[in-house]
Amino acid sequence: MELCCQQDGRREAVRRMNGWNGLDYVEVSCDQRTLTAYFLGKLPPELRENQPGIERYLRVEGGRRITGITITDVDPVVESDPEKDDYLVVQLDKYGDFSTYTLRLVGVENIDPRYDHADFSFKVSCPSELDCVPPCQCQPPALEEPELNYLAKDYASFRQLIFDRLALLLPDWRERHVPDLGVALAEVLAYTGDYLSYYQDAVATEAYLDTARQRISVRRHVRLVDYKLDEGRNARAWVCVAVGSDLTLDRAGLAFITGLNDGLAAQQTVLDWDKLRDVPARDYEVFEPLPSGGAAIALYSAHNEIHFYTWGLRECCLERGATSATLLDGWVGESGRWLDALKPGDVLIFEEVRGAVTGLPQDADPTRRHAVRLTGLERGVDAAIPTAQGRPTPYVEIRWSEEDQLPFPFCISALGTAPDCRYLDNVSVARGNAILVDHGRSLDCEWLGQVPMLHTEADCLCEGHPGDGSTVAGRFRAALAKAPLTFSLPLPLERAGCFVSAAGLMAAPEDDEAAALPQLRLVSVPGDAWERRYDLMEDGGGERQFTVEIGPAGDALLRFPKGDMAALCWTPRYDLLESGPDDRHFVAEIDNDGLAQLRFGDGELGSLPPAGAVFFALYRVGNGARGNVGAVAISRLVLDNASLDGVDIAVRNPLPAAGGREPEPMAEAKLYAPHLFRKRLERAIVADDYRLLAERSPHSRAKVQRAAAALAWTGSWYEADVAVDPMGQEGADAALLDDIAGYLHRYRRMGHDLHVMPARYVPLDLQLEVCVQPHYQRGHVKAALLDAFGNRLLAGGRRGFFHPDSLTFGASIYVSRIVVAARAVAGVDCVKVTRLQRLFETPNREIENGLLPLAGHEIAQLDNDPSYPERGKLDIRLFGGL
Repeated sequence: MELCCQQDGRREAVRRMNGWNGLDYVEVSCDQRTLTAYFLGKLPPELRENQPGIERYLRVEGGRRITGITITDVDPVVESDPEKDDYLVVQLDKYGDFSTYTLRLVGVENIDPRYDHADFSFKVSCPSELDCVPPCQCQPPALEEPELNYLAKDYASFRQLIFDRLALLLPDWRERHVPDLGVALAEVLAYTGDYLSYYQDAVATEAYLDTARQRISVRRHVRLVDYKLDEGRNARAWVCVAVGSDLTLDRAGLAFITGLNDGLAAQQTVLDWDKLRDVPARDYEVFEPLPSGGAAIALYSAHNEIHFYTWGLRECCLERGATSATLLDGWVGESGRWLDALKPGDVLIFEEVRGAVTGLPQDADPTRRHAVRLTGLERGVDAAIPTAQGRPTPYVEIRWSEEDQLPFPFCISALGTAPDCRYLDNVSVARGNAILVDHGRSLDCEWLGQVPMLHTEADCLCEGHPGDGSTVAGRFRAALAKAPLTFSLPLPLERAGCFVSAAGLMAAPEDDEAAALPQLRLVSVPGDAWERRYDLMEDGGGERQFTVEIGPAGDALLRFPKGDMAALCWTPRYDLLESGPDDRHFVAEIDNDGLAQLRFGDGELGSLPPAGAVFFALYRVGNGARGNVGAVAISRLVLDNASLDGVDIAVRNPLPAAGGREPEPMAEAKLYAPHLFRKRLERAIVADDYRLLAERSPHSRAKVQRAAAALAWTGSWYEADVAVDPMGQEGADAALLDDIAGYLHRYRRMGHDLHVMPARYVPLDLQLEVCVQPHYQRGHVKAALLDAFGNRLLAGGRRGFFHPDSLTFGASIYVSRIVVAARAVAGVDCVKVTRLQRLFETPNREIENGLLPLAGHEIAQLDNDPSYPERGKLDIRLFGGL
């Protein structure tokens, strides 16, 4: 019997024995007639010197086809280095075949019997595709495969299969009564097989998108085609807090809830969670301020209701599209003012509080409310209109962005109806102390469990020397106890000196509808540290209570009454495809019951939770359309571990909450996901691809109304020239062009240069001859025509004919449309276009052809501004009328 061993300790034992020796191994030369025999140390005395007859101590044995190989010469080689082994160079008369040969020592003293010979092969240097290491023949014996009916899939067929097998193995056992122990065991095995068979079918069902029934399976399937299953998102709202005196509130533990109706005996504005303990959670919705951390919230009584300043003018209104206004300030003491705390970045909500006709609060239009975020303000005084104390009237000029422009006019003052004909002022006011809140309630820290430990692995470097051990963590899949988990869109990032508008804080990105992330953080501590902490808390009941604080750098602390414990913070991601092996990321997947199942990385895509780690969860609940409450629905303030005594507070949301959306049904995902990769453009090849991607590009500076693109040959390669037409303005600034260029760069075709530029505007020269109807004044008709062909917004929200958003790339100017627009003006009898051409250029038969053509990258421009005559000219000549 031959041994197949992985380690040879005897070789080292022979080396340590003085005067003991043996063959170590044999090398074969390329000509296969020279052997090099190495010994375990120095050569024996019989072989140490080259003497006649030294060949008698060696013999070559073996061979199948070629035998009788004779040694013709032996040359000993003695190494001068005591650390190196000696060897013999053996010459043969011929080479052998492909079998295994043996070089044996004959008549040499003190040779170990295990190493008195060495096996070798003459063909060891021959090329081969097989592994040179011989296999170890220690395989287990192959067992006989029983004949089974693999069509068995349910309990009855499994039970019959087991009885059929037992009939072959135990032919004398024929018991079939249910109380028999053997029958009971057979039925238990049949039940287990039925369960495993169902599990196998269920797994096969979830393996395909069309047949999957679990939401988590559908979520993973659609992600393969770059489709994100939408888990919904929570709603946001603006809450105004009116206070009797200036007050500062801590964001931590602050929440707002909707009205409770008869949920509480006493109708209180300020509550705590203890008073809501007996009220069902379904009877109210919770909103918390955004952002969750940061500075405290300062509330000022002067910001409860701010009046507009009209400079002594009456019957005034803020027009639709306005981006500035003037607020009435007041004096406090010698130098202070009411609105000193008002600053850029604050949000004001304009609200109509009285009927513009009757002056009654009940007649105020509840839809006339709008939120604006201040981008700048200037304080001043009006000496022409002194206050009651004889001091100049202070005021504040405020401005807000184009995105927050007024969607409708706000009446500030008006004349009441007869017979009183009273002057009505402060019809609309501005309200400060506005707080951005979103739907969802933060819960206390929840224990998730401990990562299981499978076993400890350690490799043996050699006998008696183990390597470094590593603990192998088991599969850790935790689930949250409460539902629904809150999904929220992150707040837009603000650059220095650039404030996101109030509309931008409420709106969702148009290009990423499923970007909402769960409001969930996980904290982990090592298991041994957690156990030591609990061992030190044997006395003093209640000391195991702790709070969790998460720092901005991803670190966390568990605060105990007698010391803190460092912890690690884990952050959620939609998936782990871009997570590295050291990134502490996880995924929250919502199952069919609405509960969140947590999935961690595997050490390559996301960090693997260490064995024994203890996990805790900090999260919020509240999601979907339930948060879209109406205006004035949020009316209570809830404080955690705090109270307000003697402070008059009123809470209300002037505008309804918006943005809440229910999770996407699985049926919709199955319908839309397979076709997403065909509809969403992810690369730019032709010019039209660059145009579509530029119009889709997300950025906060301005919205692209339309883009134009062309591929220009530079002599060596193509350059993609992309022209941009922003919404609501003429010309694109450099920052907007840089944003679009950075977005397009990731989609451009390799070898294409990219150049993003503003649109080319073509100034026009237009002349009209208009016949005015009798009984109409020519001056009034001309003013109406200038408005109709202007570049501004008109009353009622209409745009002028040459408004920047009414004209875009390649939009040719038709004579017929000009005539129709002019005839629509009251008092116009007939119109004739006498000149239509490019400014500073000669006519090109535009009137005869009925249009002025424009190229694909050109936009018509006619501002009719005397200060900028190069931007287009409009000449209107009127006849008739008064």
